[in-house]
Amino acid sequence: MSSGEEHETSVSVTDQAGDEPAAQGQEEKRKLELDVHIEDVGPCKKHLKVTVPRSEIEHQFQESLGTFQKDAHVPGFRPGHAPRQLVIKRFKKEVSGQVKSSILMATLEQIDRDYQLNPITQPKLDVDAIELPDDGPMSFEMEVEVRPDFPLPNYKDLKVKRPVKAIKDQDVESALSRFLERYAQVVPKLDGAAQIGDYLTADLKFHKPDGSPLSEVKESQFRLQPELRFQDGHIPGIGKALEGAKPGETREVQAQLGTSVADPELRGQSVKVDVVVHDLKQLRLPETNATFLASIGFDSLDELREAVRASLERRYDSQQRQAVRTQVMDALIAATPFDLPSDLVSRQERSTAARLVSELRQGGFSDADIRAREAEIRANAHETTLRSLKEFFILAKIAEAESIQVEDEDVEMEIEALAARTDESPRRVRARLEKDGLGDSLATQILERKALDHILRSVEITDEAVDAPETDVETLDQTATPAAEGGEPAEQPAGQ
Repeated sequence: MSSGEEHETSVSVTDQAGDEPAAQGQEEKRKLELDVHIEDVGPCKKHLKVTVPRSEIEHQFQESLGTFQKDAHVPGFRPGHAPRQLVIKRFKKEVSGQVKSSILMATLEQIDRDYQLNPITQPKLDVDAIELPDDGPMSFEMEVEVRPDFPLPNYKDLKVKRPVKAIKDQDVESALSRFLERYAQVVPKLDGAAQIGDYLTADLKFHKPDGSPLSEVKESQFRLQPELRFQDGHIPGIGKALEGAKPGETREVQAQLGTSVADPELRGQSVKVDVVVHDLKQLRLPETNATFLASIGFDSLDELREAVRASLERRYDSQQRQAVRTQVMDALIAATPFDLPSDLVSRQERSTAARLVSELRQGGFSDADIRAREAEIRANAHETTLRSLKEFFILAKIAEAESIQVEDEDVEMEIEALAARTDESPRRVRARLEKDGLGDSLATQILERKALDHILRSVEITDEAVDAPETDVETLDQTATPAAEGGEPAEQPAGQ
């Protein structure tokens, strides 16, 4: 067997069953004589060459043959009494299949116990291509993606700045207007020109950097805000660029494409967009009289204002926590450099977007905020996923060092809290999580949060006043570039 000097660290090739002590009264498995050679072939990748000697094949053959001989139904013989050579001849294919399967399972379990490769996905092993030879040893090769190996970062006594924003009356009034827009009517704007908050119907004609056509979105309807996001990029400053535009007019703006567009040459590029305005509409807010207020559950306008202020406070608290979290993770990532396989990151992009959107929903963000953030995530999916995975591995290592675990009651409390925020029953929330395949993601969120909470107990936090206004964003479901076809479902790493 190869020495353990050629590879690294801890956990399992199968399911960690090899790490469990044998149950009382259960016979310990016989150790196989294997020749295992392990090489590093890239970031978090191991290539294994495994050779099983003929003696082990013969031993397993005798065990499997004994099972078949005991239960075999051979015409002219009672079960278990057929001659050995006749059983071999009649069931050679079945016996060989069982021998190969048993050897592979026992081999993987032993590699798990002996080498603790700490995999994050199932090993890449083509079982059908492995042959059980009539003579000589059996050999096979496989690749395993393993957890990154890095030293535990110093996560104590970090220093961060916490943004503090005072809620002013004008902030409440702006938020109140946004709330009332839910009940507003969209009516034609017959006079005047486009203003922030109006609805436009327009064609968006995207051009490549060389000026040739890239794509066109016809008759798109969107609200004019300072920024427009789509599924693979955004147009910053579109509100200012289109203010004053009238139907029939064309304005030129610049779009910034994301880093995950299908064409590598367009990733991160700035492209020209011709916006051809066809129609304008505007919002007509409802009259805030007693009848309207009663219909939405409020006795007075002042009571509604207080509810809006409370909602703003919750939102600012969430943004404040996120700012602190980001600074802490920035420091830990900078102090803990390690690489991850690009194909692993690519496979995780879809599930990462779903998970981050789920976190936003659990945080009480509005549908508009969630759609805008989701578009940003998808436009830069690779970078977002890379960071998300690095955060997971760092926090998981800290959790392991501090013996932090996710208990069943943690999951139940999280589901109940989510049910309270979404005004659903815990049973319905649980069913939705299971249907969407987000059960493991929920456990990961809890583990990360518990590890981060532990870190924050020793973080030195300094309050810093901020007064920067928030930028309103409109989001489109369309893309600026032709979407890539197909795509494999995301594969979930161990622990996520």
